[in-house]
Amino acid sequence: MKLMVISDVHGHTGQVPAMHKACEGVDALIMCGDFTTFGSPRQIQRVADTLRVPDRPCFFVIGNCDSMSTDGVLDGWINLHARCVPLGEWTLTGLGGALPCPAQTPTELPESAYGAHLNRLRTTCETHASRVILAVHQPPHGTSADLLPNGLHVGSHALRAFIDGFQPACCLSGHIHEAASRSRCGSTLVVNPGPFAKGNFAIVEL
Repeated sequence: MKLMVISDVHGHTGQVPAMHKACEGVDALIMCGDFTTFGSPRQIQRVADTLRVPDRPCFFVIGNCDSMSTDGVLDGWINLHARCVPLGEWTLTGLGGALPCPAQTPTELPESAYGAHLNRLRTTCETHASRVILAVHQPPHGTSADLLPNGLHVGSHALRAFIDGFQPACCLSGHIHEAASRSRCGSTLVVNPGPFAKGNFAIVEL
């Protein structure tokens, strides 16, 4: 499985041609949230239309800066929030939104909501954990994907506990712009591609 992973577009689509060129041979595009900065569903759809890779399935979760429901619909895309979606021999699942931020943003969830969603996903995704691809906006706690420049980790404890216990193949995230990285929690690959708004994207091969 070869994936193009992007996050934190925030309305900046100037790097789309480079991203599309790099998509040769990929099986799918996964967008880990923040299509816009407080944009309406109509504005989010316009950005999504520009990002979409022709002839490839495109999956998403929304970010905390996207003003739409976590289970909202975008034409041409499949929302992974709290769902299990088959892709070949793999299962894709995800969670949108983020933990409460210092400055309030449109789509925030408390740790308790993350925990409840993840407990349901653990029982719903019947595929062996090693074949599960998890897409989130908020990264897991205590990884290089959630590390601020001041040394603080600001990821989700509930998500980290889920990863430690379930060990999906990978966790694809975003949200923390300064924390572009690849690391591991046990056997789980944790990827934060960095903000697409600054030209970042990642190819992940499983």
